[in-house]
Parts: sequence; structure tokens; C-alpha cells
Amino acid sequence: MVTLGVFGMVGSALLVHNLRAADTDEVTARLGDLAAAVQAGDLTPVDRDPFAQVITRDLVTARSSAAPSSPVLTDAELARAQQGQIVVHKRVPGLGSDAVLVATPLSPERVAVAGSSLDSVNEVSRRLVVGVAISVPLLVLLLTLGVRRLVGTALRPVAGLTAEAQEISTADPGERLPVPPGDDEVAALARTLNGMLDRIAAASRRERSFLDAAAHELRTPVAALRAELEVGLAAEGERDARLALRGALREADRLGRLTTDMLTLARAGAGEVPLERVPTDVTDRIRATAARVATVYALAVEITGEEVVADVDPVRLDQVVTNLLANAAQAGARHVAVRVGEPLVLVVDDDGPGFPRALLPLKFRDSDAPGLGLTIVDMVARAHGGELVVGNDSPLGGARVTVRLSAP
Repeated sequence: MVTLGVFGMVGSALLVHNLRAADTDEVTARLGDLAAAVQAGDLTPVDRDPFAQVITRDLVTARSSAAPSSPVLTDAELARAQQGQIVVHKRVPGLGSDAVLVATPLSPERVAVAGSSLDSVNEVSRRLVVGVAISVPLLVLLLTLGVRRLVGTALRPVAGLTAEAQEISTADPGERLPVPPGDDEVAALARTLNGMLDRIAAASRRERSFLDAAAHELRTPVAALRAELEVGLAAEGERDARLALRGALREADRLGRLTTDMLTLARAGAGEVPLERVPTDVTDRIRATAARVATVYALAVEITGEEVVADVDPVRLDQVVTNLLANAAQAGARHVAVRVGEPLVLVVDDDGPGFPRALLPLKFRDSDAPGLGLTIVDMVARAHGGELVVGNDSPLGGARVTVRLSAP
């Protein structure tokens, strides 16, 4: 409203100024013709002019019928007019409250004056002001109603999407928002929200799968640990007690490994594992980790291959070796061969039963991934820019797991 009001008032002022200037130009043109005729001795144009006077000294010697008999110029204005042409705006009898007078000298003591009323211009100005004062609020009201209607029509599908979104619940994670036809912004919004719902549903499925796998993985070692402790308490000889304690230690190690794995999964963002790469003697690290795991699980572990030094995360490398050897032992293997090669490849063979054929090929991002151990190994491999490949082609008769890690 302010902008339209300012433009309206400025436009009105310019129009009135132009009208007043046009009236002044018209009076000036009349005065020029009248002065030329009077100087030629013809006073007829003075009588016929709408408003004109010829003033000699301070007396009116010729005038039109509408002009008064007394001079319309003051003494000061006459003095200035005798020096050159002047334009005066003031109240003039016979012309109204606002008039324009143009005076020009005919001789040192003689002045011709012509005038015109500006009342019609002032009336136009008043009407313009009233028109702007009325039309601007009305125009703003019409624009507001029109824009509100247009915006309401354009955003009606958004209101529908909002209502549909409020109806979606976790009880039906497969429900999606209706996508309006076309390729406008509303349709793009609906597709974007549906994509977000797909990602939320996938994350929910992964979370449920993680909780199911965690509960399943934890149930067995907890029960086994309890059983081993009960056996140890009931043992009559030192040998039986030591065997029970060794079994309890194995299950405690398994619990610790599962806790570390679950913490890794919980902290992983977007399927990636944070790494702290440092130069590491990979082969020596694998030997140390394998020796510890072999003691806990009574495994025969053979480490062969090259001496490899690379920039890897040593803690994550320990997780890889621990999980692979522990998985092999829990599957029933008694002998495991680990071969280290360039460029940073670990090949783990065992003499266990191998993977069930129904699970091959394994997909570690799906809900049917075989437990947390291999899922962690796959995540660590991908975080290092490598991959995990599993199969049942081990020369020992069991499973073969190949882990490839790449340097940064």
C-alpha cells in the first residue's frame, strides 16, 4: 500500500505540474500574439482575449471583458514586468482563487498581461488524490484476495500431503504419500518425502535386524558362560575346574567381541566405520591376534605369506582377524590357515562345515546377513576401500573368506 500510494501521489503531482505548465505555455503564447498586435496599433485582440490587460504606468488602458478595470499586477510586479517577462501565480478577480498571469513589457511604461484560471487544474488534482486514496486500498484488497486464492489453489496438494503424512504411522511402514501428476514442485516434494520414508523404513529394518541379531548372538555365549561356571563350581578335580574356566574364558571373550562389534555398528554412520590409519606391520599384528584367539578357542592357526606393512587401522584389523577366527571355531573348525599377501589381502581357510548353500552369495547389508561378525568384517573392509568375499572353496574342506584392504 505504501509503495502504490507513493507512486500514485508522485504520478498525480507530475500530472498536475504538467497541466499547470501547459496552461502557462498557452497563456504565454496568447500574450505573444496580443503584444505583437498592440505594438502594431491593433487593440482588437485585447478585447477578444479571454483575460488580458494593457497597463500604462498604473492605469488600465485596454482590457478584455472578463478583466477588471484596475491593474491585476502590484506596483512591484509592474516594476519587474517593465524589466522583462514574468510569470505570477496568485488570486485574481475574475479568474478565481488560483490563476497564472504572464506579463511582458511593450515599452518602458507599458505592459501587456494575459491570464488563465487554474481552478480546473486544481480540481483535477483533488480528484486524483481522492482517486488514489480510494483505489490503492481497493487494489491492494483485490490483489490480496487474488493472490490468496492462487496460493491456496497451488498449495492445496501440500495440505493433502500434510494430512496423508499425519496418517502414516510406524505400524504400516510401507505406506507412502500420493504423488500428484506432473513435474512441479509439489510432485517433487512428494517424491522427496517418499524417498525419505523409504530410507527411514530401511533404517528401521536394519535396526530391527541388528537387535534381533544382537539378541541371538548374546543369548548363546551368556548361556554357555553360565553353564561353564556351573560346571566349574561342581567340578571335583582341578583338571575339570580348569577346563570349565577355559570354557568360561572363551565365552567371556566371545561376549567382549560381540559387545565391541555392537558398539562399532552403533557408532557407524551411513554404513561406514571411522578409521585411524597408521603404519602397521600387518603380518606381525595378525600373528599376535591369531595367537590370542587360538588360545581361547583351542584352534590350530597357521599364518603364512609375505611380511606386509601398510597404513591401516590396527584396532579394526584386530576385529577382522578375531571375528574370522572366532566364527570358524564356533562353526566347528579345528584348523585355520591364514595367508597374507600383497596388496594387503587376507585369505582365511578352515576345515569346518562351510557356509550353508542357501546363504550364498552373502549380502551383508540385508536382514539375512549371517550374524554380526562377518557384517563387521565387511564394514571394515569397505571402510578401507576393499571388499569381503566368502565361499566354500577352501582346500581344507570348509569355508574360505577373502578380505581385501586398500591403502589410502
